Amino acid sequence: MRWPLRYQILIPMVSIMVCAIVAVTLLHAWLATNQIKLQIRDQFRQIAYTLNEATFPLTDAVLNQTKGLSGADFVLVDQNDAVLSSTRPDFVPAAVNQNPPDWNQLQISDVMETGDAGFFHAVVQVQQRSRTDVVRYLHIYYPVKAYREALSNAIYPSLLAGSIALIVVAMLATVIAGRVTRPLQRLDRKVAQIARGDFNPMVLPARNDEIRDLSISINQMAELLGDYEDEVKRSERLKTLGQLRGAIAHQLRNAVTGCRIALDLYLRKCADSEQDETLQVANRQLCMIEQYLQSFLENKAGHFSSFAPVCLNEIVEKLMSLLEPTARHGGVRLINESVEESLTVEGDAESLEQLVSNLVLNAIEATLAVKTGSDSQSPSEAEVRLKLFPSGSESVTLEVTDTGPGPESAVVNKMFEPLVTAKKDGTGLGLFVAREIVQNHHGRLRWERRGQHTCFIVELPVHQVENARVEITNC
Repeated sequence: MRWPLRYQILIPMVSIMVCAIVAVTLLHAWLATNQIKLQIRDQFRQIAYTLNEATFPLTDAVLNQTKGLSGADFVLVDQNDAVLSSTRPDFVPAAVNQNPPDWNQLQISDVMETGDAGFFHAVVQVQQRSRTDVVRYLHIYYPVKAYREALSNAIYPSLLAGSIALIVVAMLATVIAGRVTRPLQRLDRKVAQIARGDFNPMVLPARNDEIRDLSISINQMAELLGDYEDEVKRSERLKTLGQLRGAIAHQLRNAVTGCRIALDLYLRKCADSEQDETLQVANRQLCMIEQYLQSFLENKAGHFSSFAPVCLNEIVEKLMSLLEPTARHGGVRLINESVEESLTVEGDAESLEQLVSNLVLNAIEATLAVKTGSDSQSPSEAEVRLKLFPSGSESVTLEVTDTGPGPESAVVNKMFEPLVTAKKDGTGLGLFVAREIVQNHHGRLRWERRGQHTCFIVELPVHQVENARVEITNC
């Protein structure tokens, strides 16, 4: 049987305190008992001394007055055990067989039954100064009942105080155990939640003590475990993506190559079709897809051994012509607000094309989702804007802004992870690939909401030669 933690703390604590209080109470009672006995002994030694030193005769009246002061009965006898005076005529003292002690050696210890009550009995020798040749014996009878009453009056207060102390200690121990065990129980529940995969931080206790420090450590552990779990999931997704990449890319490349060959044959057969802009855009799209798939098959995945100067303006202009039909088909205006100044970065042209293409296509899809889900947005309001501009002497910025609602709250913290998407037909790879490309170009990708618009921001370092930015001659 497992005892609750509260009882594991409470029982030893209360047991130790109870034993201590009981020991102190019993010690106090024992000391009180001895003190009462000593007081009674000293009292009768003083009486015996007074009567021994008295110059007046010890008559019945004198003994009765002494009884009123001490509460004991007295019987005075001579050497022949004949009663001379007494406070209790019905008492017949026993014969004195040996010399009794003097007053300063008087002991109250023997108990005898006389009449209907018990008495402590002692005999002391009395030899008054006025009659030095006369030896008498004084029998002292102290009621056991009076002794017990005096003893009770001395012991009961300590027993009552001990009982009250036990109750107070039990209550305080219960409160202390509760204050200790409740935070520990919360920690136990939090650890159980972490074991079940809930890594949300717990509320810290108000008291600044060891329990709070332990709670902080558990929150840090939960955060680290949450990050580790996310990393494991990410690794698993990347592993799955890597396993599927080769097979899917191979099949898609075959299909795309077949489509492009068929389109080339059609363009050669029909001379008039060469002037068709739509067919030309489709052909360029197929070529770009074939390049992307070839990169996957070569296991590039955004990692490159060597970079070359790339003019971003050319990439933006090229993709504007390729993606314009897609935007126009959905009723979305595609606007280029880039500066005319040529901006050059060090990188891979194909991957940078893929980066810009993914961001623009995501923006078009986000804007189309608003148009499909609501009739309040007019065609003139549905738009995607590209803006390329220098953001300093060492960096260039590309902003892709759309009028969509922005990422859903469920994926906002994980939307750059692989295979994470809130779109019904999404793959969860667009933003992941975009981030990989930006990171491999030593740049930064982030997003923000600007009023009713969503903006993805790419910052890349410019191409520099001898600490100065240069332009590609054919840009």
